[in-house]
Amino acid sequence: MQCIPVVPLSITAFEEFGSIVSPDEEVRRLDSSQKNANQGTAIKLLQVSHIENQFPQSLKVKNPSCNLFRCFPKGALQKRFALVDSDGSLKKYQHEIKVLEKHPFSTQTFIPMGRDIKSGYAYLVVTALPDKNGEPDLLTLQAFLCKSNQAVTYGAGVWHAPMIVVGEEEYLDFTVIINELHDHNQLQYDLEERFYDSQLSLNLYY
Repeated sequence: MQCIPVVPLSITAFEEFGSIVSPDEEVRRLDSSQKNANQGTAIKLLQVSHIENQFPQSLKVKNPSCNLFRCFPKGALQKRFALVDSDGSLKKYQHEIKVLEKHPFSTQTFIPMGRDIKSGYAYLVVTALPDKNGEPDLLTLQAFLCKSNQAVTYGAGVWHAPMIVVGEEEYLDFTVIINELHDHNQLQYDLEERFYDSQLSLNLYY
């Protein structure tokens, strides 16, 4: 079984798969010339994530959908996980990835809501680049542990696992921004899926 490496989500680590909103990272990169907004009560950072609509104009997909996902951690995932077991005192949990999907003509942005950042990592994303035939290139598989104040935008055509929520809370809500055709006779424009059985996994520690 192929073991997928897991790293903390960051702007540079994720850039080949899309873009992210990571406020703490962005603010740390500001210099003294950065102008304030809201009459000095806010900091405004422009274009921190990139939303794309690559649908053919003939399909007339003009405005993105704003959807709500309430995601529940499955069984063993309802724990406070660490990235590594630095001193050998933690238990290991092996999580199998059974599905990869992509949205061929649109980015997809997940914006988490309502969880305290102090509660630890909130969700996990797994990504892979397409190969020359548009299929998942399993050699590029990468997993990212994400904080509750970080949002993820998958690039159009980038393969990814369905959202994986972790942590001790019952659920995590996301606002999801995506361009969609919503034509049941042409589902391939919105979503493609590939299934795997006992082939892909990753390790988490708790």
